[in-house]
Amino acid sequence: MTRNSIVTFIMLLIISLTGFAQPGSIDADIIVAQDGSGDFTKIQDAINAVESNSDRQTIIYIKRGLYSTEKIIVPAEKKNVYLIGESRDETIISYHIYDCPDGKCPTEDAALWSGENIRTSATLTIIGNGFRAENLTIENTAGPVGQAQAITVRADRVVFFNCNLTGYQDTIYFWSDGKRCYMENCLVVGRTDYIYGGGIAFFQSCEIRSWGGGWITAPSTNREFDYGFVFHECQLTYAANSPRAGDDGALVRFGRPWHEYPKVAWLYCEMTEKIHPEGWGDTWNMEYAATSTDLHLYEYGNSGAGADMSGRANWAGLRALTAEEASNYTVQNVLGGNDKWDPTAEAPLITTYEWTGAGTSNGWMDAANWGTETTPTTGEAAVVDDNYIVDADGGDFLADLNLKNSAKLNIIANSSANYLATYGTEIQAATTASFDGKITTKDTIVFNITGTLSLDAQLTGVHELIKKGTGKLILNEDNTSFSGAIRVDNGELDAAVANSLGKGKVSVQSGSTLTISNNTALQPTSKLLVEAGATLKLNADITTSEFYIDGVIQEVGTYTAATNPGLITGTGQIIIGRPSEFTFIGGANGNWDNPAHFVPALMPEAGETVNVSIEMETTSTVFEADIHLMSPGNMRLRGEHSSTGTITMEEGTYFTYSTGGTGFTLSAPITLAGDVKMTMASGNSSGSSMVLGGSITGEHTVTVINNGRGTVNSGTVVLRGDNIGFSGVWDLTSPSERYPNDNSYITAIDGQSANAFGQGLIAAGLDNKIIFSHVDAVGDDINVELTGSARVVLNVDMNVKSLKVNDQNFGQGTYSATTNPEYFEGTGSITVSWPVGTNEIQQTNRIELLKNSILIHGDKSEVTVYSVLGSPVMNIKNKNTISLNGLKKGIYIIQYSIDGNSGTMKFSK
Repeated sequence: MTRNSIVTFIMLLIISLTGFAQPGSIDADIIVAQDGSGDFTKIQDAINAVESNSDRQTIIYIKRGLYSTEKIIVPAEKKNVYLIGESRDETIISYHIYDCPDGKCPTEDAALWSGENIRTSATLTIIGNGFRAENLTIENTAGPVGQAQAITVRADRVVFFNCNLTGYQDTIYFWSDGKRCYMENCLVVGRTDYIYGGGIAFFQSCEIRSWGGGWITAPSTNREFDYGFVFHECQLTYAANSPRAGDDGALVRFGRPWHEYPKVAWLYCEMTEKIHPEGWGDTWNMEYAATSTDLHLYEYGNSGAGADMSGRANWAGLRALTAEEASNYTVQNVLGGNDKWDPTAEAPLITTYEWTGAGTSNGWMDAANWGTETTPTTGEAAVVDDNYIVDADGGDFLADLNLKNSAKLNIIANSSANYLATYGTEIQAATTASFDGKITTKDTIVFNITGTLSLDAQLTGVHELIKKGTGKLILNEDNTSFSGAIRVDNGELDAAVANSLGKGKVSVQSGSTLTISNNTALQPTSKLLVEAGATLKLNADITTSEFYIDGVIQEVGTYTAATNPGLITGTGQIIIGRPSEFTFIGGANGNWDNPAHFVPALMPEAGETVNVSIEMETTSTVFEADIHLMSPGNMRLRGEHSSTGTITMEEGTYFTYSTGGTGFTLSAPITLAGDVKMTMASGNSSGSSMVLGGSITGEHTVTVINNGRGTVNSGTVVLRGDNIGFSGVWDLTSPSERYPNDNSYITAIDGQSANAFGQGLIAAGLDNKIIFSHVDAVGDDINVELTGSARVVLNVDMNVKSLKVNDQNFGQGTYSATTNPEYFEGTGSITVSWPVGTNEIQQTNRIELLKNSILIHGDKSEVTVYSVLGSPVMNIKNKNTISLNGLKKGIYIIQYSIDGNSGTMKFSK
């Protein structure tokens, strides 16, 4: 035995002897719990404790919780690892790495992982054969930013049972050609190529949920294999409210061939109407994709509007199977291989109870109804399949409860369920009761309420909710994760709290009532449709962009009981239109192009303002609204992006980026309302640049800092806008915040446009650089302060009317690195030429009056500017540079006091 294997053996022995209470009926080897009640608090630690190269199964039981601090890998030597969750929806393994042009992002988080665990961005990478996962969620929350896998499967004989696998692009990567994977009763969510690779995978009774506009698969099946991806008795559903603007409403394709000779078969699946009629159609630069019969893109026995094959792409390898061919698509044939592997031969480890109805009542706590001596408990599953009625007669149902095929849950007392999955289920209540917990819809859910039911359970899913019965259903939870349509057929539905109506459309039929008791119960992006004869009881104001009465969309305006007395009651109103201000609440990545990141959940438009006090990330979408950046908010740059709205930066806000590349660009008008920072961090040895392409106005200080990322380099703010309205200070005197004692991290600011520096003072210290790359970068007047070894880099020949360095005024002449190496570098020069006998410049030994500004030579000063009629128009104290841009044309008188010397002068503008 090696030392590591001895340590592992001892650890497992200790675990077995300590006698932790086992979860449910599972005989776990290792327990992971965030609260410290298990053997480990981190999943990777538990995997590392598994004996290497063992043929025995090691069961790791993971208690409820959000495990979001680690990127997990099952190495090749860790075989037959089983991850078993306590609850499918509440045992969540989550991370957020994604592929970006410079490698993996966010770069700070990606740097935490190495080797095989960072080969892809997957939250979970599986290399060890014989892996199995049950009853948990694995997600990548990066969103629409690039490849961001939930799982990468590089192992053989992998099983997922009763799991959620969610992402946006590339959710599941079957890395290795021919490696086999079986998935049963799983939910897979994504938009772009989200099931892809060269593996062989069989999906049995899974929900495949797509956001619009993308492709479900990107297969690359090796030519030698008979099968690739097989979807058997699956449900293809459509998810509204995509994290990416523009997805909603767009159709979905089955896939696009990645490379090799893809093989995908859809058998006995129910398909949403959002499937593109062509099915495929995108050859993705594979010339042979449409003509080769070695591509096997097959369908058989499917149902639903999306199953119509009459409009399919005219590809040689795309066709319907015959009945005989379809019969060959069994788990054993597809996955059997040389070792005759049959994943269905091994029963799930999660104990599953079937409702028998053999109890003395229909009570869900009556163990006899489950054919046992005890009620199903934590870590177990309970299934009611068929037209049974189950009475929720009180208590907390601890097992995951699944209601299928017309099963009914009758709530007769206050009850709760940790997790309730509904597959075409009806929930009844004939008395006054409450129901708490979590409800996930797998198909249409009907609430047939004749009493009053307070639904304190959170809803998730994309399927329709129908309110029936003469009674009242009160939605008392934030249902942001529910995007299914809501239809009120009978009785009353009361939306009592924020986001209680979810994100889908809401329809109110004649004779029924929708009560709104919270201003944000209805998402502004949700459609509200009512029929004549329905009642809208408004106890709060709501905003929506689409309001229909009898199918006719209503005009922008306000609707109340006074305007629509036959339809609306109460003191509230329906506002159709858009708010003038939004609040940015961000999300997993904080992108500025995601409506869900704003309150209300709409994309802000030109003329509107967004208040931002957290981090907002730029994207390629041009942002049209104004942005009000408030401390401690910041703007994180992600590419060459732009905003047509003005970005107002309050005191303490900043722009930043962190990259392995050479930097990013933001083109946007910027107004400074306080002192701000521009911070750069790059690991690129050639340095990086923060390019600011819009105008910058204000009289405050902009501090520029190169924070580095371990590789000594330079960080340069590049000014490419016309910043004539800037009269503050460009400050390059601060060291790196990350490496404060290392002056080799050079900070620079480069003026590459006319008036790039405006009329501001430019201060640099340490070894930092002020770079002039445009002949008019500073207009008529240059004022710089240099300390340490800082220098001005002259890349061009410049002509100015005044030059001041460290309070030294330079007379007429030409200055360069040759004449003044203590100040200047580069091949360019500065020529100072003061016209004599003009009104543009007047001088004293204390004050200089230039065309657009006043220069003060002194420490303590007060300058008052009067109109020719004697009215004061400006009063400035203790500033070296005073901008005159705000003055209208006319004659003015200056009264000044500088270091005890007073005087007056007259000038015209």
